[in-house]
Formats: sequence, C-alpha cells, structure tokens
Amino acid sequence: MLDHLSFRLRSVDFIKGSWGARIKQQLVFSYALIIMKSGRTELVLGNQRYELDRHSVCLCMPDETFGTVASDNDFELFVFHFDVFMYLDKNQKSMKMTKESKLFPKKRMIIYPSEHLSAMCTKLCKRWNSEERMKEFRCQIDFQEILYYIYKNNSVKAENASEALHVVKQYIEEHFSESLTIDQLAKMAEISPKYFVDLFKKKYGISAMEYVADLRLKEAKRLLANMDVRVRDIAHQVGYSDEFYFSRRFKKVIGVSPTIYMKKRRRKLIVYHPQLLGYLLPLNIMPYAAPLHPKWTEYYYQHYRNEIPIHLKAYRQNYYWQDNIQLLQQISGEQIIAMEDISEEEKQSLETIAPVFYLPSSCKNWREQFVLLADFLGETWQANHWLKEYDQKVRTVRKQLQQSIANESIVVIRMLHQNMYLYCNHGVANILYKDLALTPAFVNRKGIYNDAVTVKELHTLKADHLLMLICQDSETLHEWRKMKISNEWQSIRAVKRCKVHDITSDPWREYSAHAHLRMLNEAERILSENYPSSFWI
Repeated sequence: MLDHLSFRLRSVDFIKGSWGARIKQQLVFSYALIIMKSGRTELVLGNQRYELDRHSVCLCMPDETFGTVASDNDFELFVFHFDVFMYLDKNQKSMKMTKESKLFPKKRMIIYPSEHLSAMCTKLCKRWNSEERMKEFRCQIDFQEILYYIYKNNSVKAENASEALHVVKQYIEEHFSESLTIDQLAKMAEISPKYFVDLFKKKYGISAMEYVADLRLKEAKRLLANMDVRVRDIAHQVGYSDEFYFSRRFKKVIGVSPTIYMKKRRRKLIVYHPQLLGYLLPLNIMPYAAPLHPKWTEYYYQHYRNEIPIHLKAYRQNYYWQDNIQLLQQISGEQIIAMEDISEEEKQSLETIAPVFYLPSSCKNWREQFVLLADFLGETWQANHWLKEYDQKVRTVRKQLQQSIANESIVVIRMLHQNMYLYCNHGVANILYKDLALTPAFVNRKGIYNDAVTVKELHTLKADHLLMLICQDSETLHEWRKMKISNEWQSIRAVKRCKVHDITSDPWREYSAHAHLRMLNEAERILSENYPSSFWI
C-alpha cells in the first residue's frame, strides 16, 4: 500500500520517437515513471527488456538506467521523475527520503482502461510547462491522482492478443530448455495455433520455434565457454534430446562444431576493466569474464553479452569492485588482465585469484598498449595486421573528409548538468586532430582539455561543426532539452547550419584500439557530406 509514503514530482518529459529512433540508456537519480501514450517500443530497464504499448507503465528505480532499442514505428511516452518519502511513525510526524519502497507489485504494469491515464498525463504535462499560477502545487496533486489510478487499474491478465504474445514470449525466455509446442504456446495466448504462428512472426520478425532455437544456441555457446563437459550433456541441458541434431544445427548457425567452439573458448581470460575488451576484440579473443552493463558498456553489452559467460559489474566504471572480486573468487579463471592504475588493495585481491597482467596506463599510448598486450598473449602478428588495416582506413577517411568539409572547423562540447565544457581527451585528439587532421575551432596548448564555456562564448568560436557529448543522466538531459530550444542556442553558427551531432561516451571516452576504430567510423559517418544532424531522443 501507498499510505505510508509521500511523493514529490521533480520534472516531466514528453518524448516523441519516430521510426528507427531510440532513447539512449540514461542514469536516473530519482524514481522515473514511464507511461506510454501511443505506439510501441522496447524498453531496456537495467538488464531487463520490456515491450511497451499504449497500455504499459514502467517504473525505474533511483540509480538505475533506462532506454529503448531502435523502434520500428512512431511512439510517444511520458517520463515523470519524482522522489519518495517514507513516514517514520504512525503519527506521520517525521519522514525520510527512501529508495527502497516497492511502489507497485512489478516494474512493468498493464493499465486498463489506458485512455483515461493518457489524458491525465497529457493534462499534467501541459500544466507543468505552462505559466499558470501555482502550477507546481497543482501538478503535485495531479501526479498523486495518476499514481492512484495506476495502482487501482493495474491488470494482471493479458487483455488483448498483443499483450498475450508478450506473456508467451517471456514464458519462452524462461522455459526454452523444456519441450515446447505451438499448440501449448497458442493455448497460453488463448488463440488458435494458426493465428498464433502468424501473429508471433508478424510481431517479432521470427517464428516462435525459431526463437526457441535461437535462445537454446545462445545458452549453448555460454555453456560451452563456461563448462568443460560433454557436448551431449550441453545438448540435453538446452533442450535437445538428439546431440547429433544439436551439433548439426550449431555448426550451421555458428560456423564451427560445438567441440571446436569449446576448444577455442577454453582459454579463460578475465578482463577486469571494460576498455580492455577494446584490445582483445581486434585480436579475435573473447574473454571468459568481463564487466558489462547496458549503459556504461553499451556497445559490448549489446554485441557480446551472449559470448561472455561471466558478467562482472560495470556500474559507474567499477563502482562495485569488491563485488567483482567476490565473484572472481568463485570462478576458475586462468589469467587476469587489468590496468595498472588501480589501488593496491585491488591488486592484492586480484593476485590471490590468478596471475595478473597489468597494462601500463600513463606512459603508453593506445598503440603501444595494444602491441604490449598482444605480445603477452602471443598475438603479435594479429596486432600488427590489425594496425596496418586501421592505418589504411585512416588514410581513406582523411582523404574523404578533406574533400567534403575542407577547412571547416570542429569542436567537441561536453555537457554535465547545467555546465558545458570545451572538451578534448586523448581519443578525440588522436582521431579528429591527428589521424584525420581536422581543423579545431578551439586550441589549447595542453592539447587535452576540459574548459568551461558558455553559450555566449560558443558564438565567438564560430565553429562549423559541434559534436555534443551529453552526459546521459536525468538532470543533464533535462537541462539539455531546455537549452537547445532557446533563442541563444538556435543562433549559434553550427546550429543554424544544421551541423550539430550527438556523440556518445561509448566510444568517445574509451581509450582502446577498438574504440579508436569505432570513433573513426563514427567521424566518417557524421562528418561526411550531406549528412544531416542526428540527435538521440
């Protein structure tokens, strides 16, 4: 029940997304209530995914992250940021802010009827952005009514075929290793088998049985990398009674037999820092354990989470390092690779688990770090081959950009909360100003800088291109949305020319070989001729 709680609305956002758009993973410091108004999208809440339609409501807890995958249709949603306070006694005389209250039975809720909820949210949003007297006081009341409505109208049973399919899909994800049939799944959705087959394929782009097989193979890859067991046992564990059929299907999809795949993955390397993945991937080495998170290591999480058996915590870049040490103590890793600039306490803990190779941080550039690690792993030839191809790619992109943007100037702007900075780290300096020889709109003798700047001062720079590095937390995003619609911002040279582009911390704040390749590809994409501005939502 909500009787022992009090709520304070902090901000209201209304987001419209078009086809192919997505909301980037962002960190929230307060509760965030996400309410769909129209359309459909897939929400990534922490490590979990939820399908949202116009009946859906999701709750993001403080210090969690949320975002969406690229949408295949238009959608509209509200995000209400709010704090929760708990009364400390029955007389309700004192209270404290809390981040642990379970406001609703589950994080994703289905609301029927949803039309009234949508109207309530629209009304609150308009009032929040109005000049109405005492609007914030009235909005607090409106928000309480929205919470009450959600609590009273939360539905457990699926009310339509689309929601029923989502329930079945979740069931498949939890029971894919069991014997599943179309008749059984259609019965769960309370529709005919033929209609279920057609509807599932139309909604998810893959048949239900193909989805089951895909989940089984992903789990098999994880087990083959994680366990030294017989292929027969793994086949049975993921749901195949015939090990030979499993082996044939595995080879057809993955390209090698389960036995060969297991031998290739038997070397159990542990990556202690996320950026070290950016040195192993060019060497075609996949680690046994690595830090992964949908926000802080978004690229690696999206592309390689099913390839890496053990996921260490990557929240705020090794914030929970003690938890990672405890996890590593429970697994049998053969070699740990870490950056040298960690505390002595961490080093001592790591060295009790397995041999540790420390990659120098301060005295080596990324090329030297890459070659040094490759030498240690016996992959010197692979590293030299990769660097040769990288340098060829640099020459190609540099020539292309010299033709398309000539002597036009460029600057990177970093935004954190209400503050903006002229920004250049080692990766930015290497890619933009060294490898691609682009013209900087701002020059600092130090080469590496993070200098405060105002919108007024940006006018005097007269940069032809702005690359915006916006911190993905709720406070910064709120300030950014306000600033970019201001007249002062709209009159900046690059803004008027539609030469403002969003770049992300991943890869632009990662220092590794693979990150440099990704930055190079990104620079080519966003700075090529006739490429329009492209901001994430």
